[in-house]
Amino acid sequence: MAESTLSRFGRQMHNARKPVLTAAFASLLLSLLLISQGNSFIDGNSPPPTIEAGRALDLVDDELPVTSANSVTYIFTHEEMVWSDEGYQQAVAAALEGLSELDIEILSISTAYDAAEDPVHLASHVSRDGHTTAAYIRIGGSDEEIADSFDDIITAVDNDVLDVLVTGSLVISTDFDTALKNDSIRAEIIGIPLSLLILLFVFGTFTAAMLPMAIALLMITLSTAISFWMSDWWFFGLTQYSVNMISLIGIAVSIDYSLFMISRFREELDGGAEVEDAIAKMMETAGKAVLFSGATVAISLCSLFYFTATHIPSMAMGGSLAVAASLIYCLTVLPAMLSYIGPKIDSLKVPLPGANTKTQFWEKFSTTVMKRPISWLVPAMIVLLLLGSPFLRAELNAGGIEALPPDLESRIGYEVLVDEFPAYTASTIPLVVVFDNEQPVWKTIAEDLQPVCEGIRATTGVISIEHPLCYPSLFDTAIEEWPEETQSTWYTTVSESVAMINVATEYSSGTEDAEQLVADMRVHTTTSSNEILVGGWTSYEVDIKQHLSERIPAVLAFVIIVTMILIWMQVHSVIVPIKAVLMNVLSVSASFGLVVLVFQDGLLAETLNFTPQPLDLIVPPLVFGIAFGLSMDYEVLMLSRIHEAWLETGDNTRAVAEGLQASGSLITGAAAIMIAVFSGFIFADVLIIKSMGLALAAAVFIDATIVRAIVVPSAMRLMGRFNWWAPSFLSSSSKQ
Repeated sequence: MAESTLSRFGRQMHNARKPVLTAAFASLLLSLLLISQGNSFIDGNSPPPTIEAGRALDLVDDELPVTSANSVTYIFTHEEMVWSDEGYQQAVAAALEGLSELDIEILSISTAYDAAEDPVHLASHVSRDGHTTAAYIRIGGSDEEIADSFDDIITAVDNDVLDVLVTGSLVISTDFDTALKNDSIRAEIIGIPLSLLILLFVFGTFTAAMLPMAIALLMITLSTAISFWMSDWWFFGLTQYSVNMISLIGIAVSIDYSLFMISRFREELDGGAEVEDAIAKMMETAGKAVLFSGATVAISLCSLFYFTATHIPSMAMGGSLAVAASLIYCLTVLPAMLSYIGPKIDSLKVPLPGANTKTQFWEKFSTTVMKRPISWLVPAMIVLLLLGSPFLRAELNAGGIEALPPDLESRIGYEVLVDEFPAYTASTIPLVVVFDNEQPVWKTIAEDLQPVCEGIRATTGVISIEHPLCYPSLFDTAIEEWPEETQSTWYTTVSESVAMINVATEYSSGTEDAEQLVADMRVHTTTSSNEILVGGWTSYEVDIKQHLSERIPAVLAFVIIVTMILIWMQVHSVIVPIKAVLMNVLSVSASFGLVVLVFQDGLLAETLNFTPQPLDLIVPPLVFGIAFGLSMDYEVLMLSRIHEAWLETGDNTRAVAEGLQASGSLITGAAAIMIAVFSGFIFADVLIIKSMGLALAAAVFIDATIVRAIVVPSAMRLMGRFNWWAPSFLSSSSKQ
């Protein structure tokens, strides 16, 4: 009988083991070199450039560097003195003198004392009780210069008289980036040692347990290096989230794939096979299952690229790179390493009680379930539906600073401004006007924009819209003759290609009133002959909700249909793929329900250090895409072993019991590794990462226990031989 392609490939890896391992070492060195060059990630906490608000932000950043300068807010507080006391004022002045010692450009400093008699000015600079005042600082310079001076900026105004909090766009953005980097490191510190412990328990030998860790190391460096390299040109724009996804997904799948393949290799050696034959058989069986599993995960992740108006494609790219690197190294480097190690795979045994113990638990338990399938299936389905039911009342928004821990200084400072400063609750929505002509005629443009300004000014919720381009008569005189404040507005908000007009509103961003206001404003902006982009966070939230609602159905259909096709290609059954997809949908839905209970309702809020709030809009589609693929990961392995037993015996009940027994300990170990890796992210600082970690850990746990142990055997017992039915024109190999 002719060998399969994968079997022959395994022999090639055995014979070429030296150049394969040399190439792997070279890829490690090259990856480290690329990582050392740094990255060009875009800000993952701002609207992406593929959406209207993101494009408006990019234009402002490119064309209006003064307006888009980084801002820092210093909040001064004294328990006894109020802002107008002489001692308080002197302390503020002394503190701000520290800014002059910085090596960066200070564009402006705005304090309460600049217009101490102006109630409008004071409303944004002084708290209601008068004990707290804010100084707003605009900073110039390149990103590199600011990054180099960031620590000095934070500590520049320290003094002994006043308590100081530091917040502002620069600090908040930096805290997000720092938190994301720390989240990956923290998760790896938690997940990798736990994974090694589980591998030691599953294999019982240090030698076998270290091989998956080596594959994970190669995977992390290669996929991270490629993400750094791609950040310079990837048209979606990669963010730091892509690196988090490499850790989140890559560690789990690379270790699991290695686990499946090493276990089959040891099984073949125990059966008396030579090393080369064991590798060939491993590739033909476990290698095939890994290839199908990887393809399933890749399909789920690739579907996420369709959400082009979000940062989801960046995260999907990180996950895709991790899966691809895992497959490459598992199918090439792992066989080469096993070729060298051979029977020594069982060396260096570890004295762990119960390690590498063979039991008949899964066969006995599945047989018990299949004796009374309805009695087991009905309660299991009820539990799954109850767990998923909270998701029916899920609330969604685009997130914000609330995604950071409540005890972080930048968030505390921001909340002080919102809660205690009368004018800070008012939101500003920027309108970015894009000029078509290289040399715009300002009065003509102003005449075009005047009715737009008047319409927006009359819109419910708008406090004011004041800009020179709203008043054509201004252009009857030279700009130099305008009032000084109007000139300042002009020079800081207008270039030859764009202008930014700020609209002050009554509503805080993210509220339903603010979203309706954006829709009302767009009625007027579309009447202009110039392109007018509505920017700001609320605009982003409005557009992303519409974008997701339009594209989620297509993504769901694509993932489900293609997954069923992949499973059919492996087991040649029409019924099994449908049942597998339905089971996965139930487990993912149950995990969504738990996420709502925890993060929306506040269960464990104090323990996990977060503020209960609506789920981030991108979490459900992202978790579905990842969890669906990862759940199918070991589902494919389990079904492949059941199908092997079915082909050998023709007895459905026996095939299910033997298949579950053959794959039971492996899948338990694989699921435990995934849960260990995902659990590390539950302790993340950024709420999106935290909620994804919990959702994925819950989905895998539910799938590995309730679904695999109860629902799969009971449902397959009820279906009997019909499980393996397929029309003759679709399959010639299925047993009927």
